[in-house]
Amino acid sequence: MANDTKFSGWTILVCCFLVMFFIQGGIQAFAVFLPAIIAETGYSLGDVALISTIATLVAFGANMSFGFLLKRFSAKTILFLGAFICAVELFVISQAQTLFGLYTAGFLAGLAIGWGTVAPVSVIMNNWFVKNRATYMSIVIAGSMFGGAVIMPAAGQLIYRFDWRVANQVLSAAVALVTFTAILGFMTDHPAKKNQKAYGADEDAPAGEVPLEKTTPPVRDGVTLKEARTTLSFWLLLIGIFLVGCSTNIENFLPKFWQDEGMSVPSSTGIMGFYALLTGVCTIILGRVSDKLGGRIYIALTTSMFIIGVFLIYRIGFSATPIVILAVIPFAAGAKKTSTLTPPLVVAESFGRLHYGAIIGYFAGVLQLGIAVSNPVIGALHKVNQSFNLPFLVMGVLSLCAFVLIQIALAKAPYKEGKAGMAERRP
Repeated sequence: MANDTKFSGWTILVCCFLVMFFIQGGIQAFAVFLPAIIAETGYSLGDVALISTIATLVAFGANMSFGFLLKRFSAKTILFLGAFICAVELFVISQAQTLFGLYTAGFLAGLAIGWGTVAPVSVIMNNWFVKNRATYMSIVIAGSMFGGAVIMPAAGQLIYRFDWRVANQVLSAAVALVTFTAILGFMTDHPAKKNQKAYGADEDAPAGEVPLEKTTPPVRDGVTLKEARTTLSFWLLLIGIFLVGCSTNIENFLPKFWQDEGMSVPSSTGIMGFYALLTGVCTIILGRVSDKLGGRIYIALTTSMFIIGVFLIYRIGFSATPIVILAVIPFAAGAKKTSTLTPPLVVAESFGRLHYGAIIGYFAGVLQLGIAVSNPVIGALHKVNQSFNLPFLVMGVLSLCAFVLIQIALAKAPYKEGKAGMAERRP
């Protein structure tokens, strides 16, 4: 069969972007529904907010199971399962009358995060793109930030015009319509299935394989999960990415910090809308940086910008909204939403593409675990003196620790494109 004349990878990129836009955007919209749910049900903030904790912990488990599922199903099938669960979750929460119903929705949201977002999407993107892989991955990951920026205000309008239950039902239908169409109608999880090559693959290589320099002996494009586990790099990255999730999750507490400083609720939430757009732009820019300069420079930039942002936000407090907006610009370049790109980039750079699907779940999972752990930790630190002095300080230190661990891990990575390494010792 002749190769298809039109490269399908661009369609795959758009489809992956839309999936991230609607699934992550739909899940992030829970923050908008929270006050309305509390007002109608009478449950406490702590009881309802526990939904987010449940979702994050379940996402950790779902990500850890991803490699097991990928042995039995394609990445496309797992992605469709995640999209289906997301649509169901949004409908379930619209029907919930008890805490059990709300917590069930949180459980489903966790499965949707694990099986319908970064892990399967990054596998598909790694299959389709070799050249400028980090740039195209960053565009897809940024879809979740843009989704939150668009869907959250749209959900707010639906709540205002109807109620939070109708808003969730509309959102459920939108997620199902767009993601099912994108996945089932236009997505193929590997270029070989369309008799094409990955973008940037050598013209003489078989379809879907990674390009090799003419002077380089035949190599495997990556190490196995078993090999990866025997390396110091694997464990340092696990701990480092866990600390990334812990430290950068302080972004969720920014509205509380600003409101404590005297900012109005509309102003703080409006800045967070701008912040969501800003993180999407920063993610794309930093993906390009990673392609050009490598993961170590990417980690150095995100860490330094995060620490600078934390310092500026803390020192400025709330003096004037425009000044605060300027302060969140560096913060957005290194905070949690931007750091979602970290696991796909460092895993591909450290262990290669061949066994990427078996490895990525571990790192996407520990990022979620770090986020889950940080919520009660930041809350406890805030209780010490009823301020964010200590939380900001501790998160900055954890970010520095993550930076050191990931830098060492990347320096000792067993797989190096174009360099001698574990992956290149076997044909």
